[in-house]
Amino acid sequence: MGRMGRIFISLVLFFIVAGGVLVYQATSGTSALVLTPSELVTRAHASDLPRIRVGGKVVDPIEYQTEPGFLLRFSVSDPAGGGSVVPVEYRNLKPDMFQAGRDVLIDGDFKGGKIVAAKLQTQCPSKYEPAMPGSAPETMADRARGDS
Repeated sequence: MGRMGRIFISLVLFFIVAGGVLVYQATSGTSALVLTPSELVTRAHASDLPRIRVGGKVVDPIEYQTEPGFLLRFSVSDPAGGGSVVPVEYRNLKPDMFQAGRDVLIDGDFKGGKIVAAKLQTQCPSKYEPAMPGSAPETMADRARGDS
């Protein structure tokens, strides 16, 4: 193998390694493991955890204020029920369909025993109940008349 062959192989290896480093850096800052509230409490051990993602079920009470700024305070429990309950603080608009019993996905930091949310997503319910056989679907006109 001549000198040009070694230079070519060295350049190819350099670009492969450089590409791998760039891909790692691009994805390491955006990836996060989704934890349940119980897993979060187990991992935290009274310390703060930056950049976490927690999936859970909203439990009462829910406190929402719009003055002087937006503030939503609530707690989440494990999606299957039971387990630990962790308080959450979110300083932004309340998401659509946000209510107790709804599944949420929270991105933020765990500080002082609570989740300080940077992003909050409400997950749509996955329950689909087909109409009873022989029944017609309800229309807007039926609702206006009070027919059901």
